[in-house]
This record gives sequence, C-alpha cells and structure tokens, in this order.
Amino acid sequence: MTKREFVKLKKGDVLLAIRHLLNERGEVDIRENSEWRVEKIEYQPASRQGRKNIQSVKVINLANGQKHSITRENSTNFLIYKRRRGPVPKDKIG
Repeated sequence: MTKREFVKLKKGDVLLAIRHLLNERGEVDIRENSEWRVEKIEYQPASRQGRKNIQSVKVINLANGQKHSITRENSTNFLIYKRRRGPVPKDKIG
C-alpha cells in the first residue's frame, strides 16, 4: 500500500500482509498472507511545531485476534484487500 492509500484507510477495511514482519528478536511477528481489519485510527501530535500529526492505525488479525499498530513507514508491508463501504455494523464495532 502506498502512503497515499494509508491516509485514506477507514475503520473496517481489511488489509493483507504481503510479507513477514519480524520483531526485535528476529521472530515472525506478522505472517505473510494474513488478513487484518482496521479497528482504530489514532492521530498523535508531532514533536516539532508546525509538523502534521502522525497517523497510527490499530489493526486486528481476523484469524487469531492478534493486535498490531502500523504507521505510514511500515504500511508498505500491507495491501488493501477489501475496502469497507458505508457505516460499520454495530456487531463489528466491539
């Protein structure tokens, strides 16, 4: 996904991990071809004045419930798989 597509993400969109992501110890943190749903979009203020807010997206794995946070820098490891149209149903919010 490009950085431009990352900014347009909405709650309920489903992402596909296109490569393995490793943690600090070298273990696989996110498996390739796993599906993730956007749960929450957060904006954090930048450290310097005059800079734009930093967007962070909380995603949840559809298979095992694992949660992860992605930013513009590591969003290139994901692909938009299904885009949500319209409001999110109440049973999918919680």
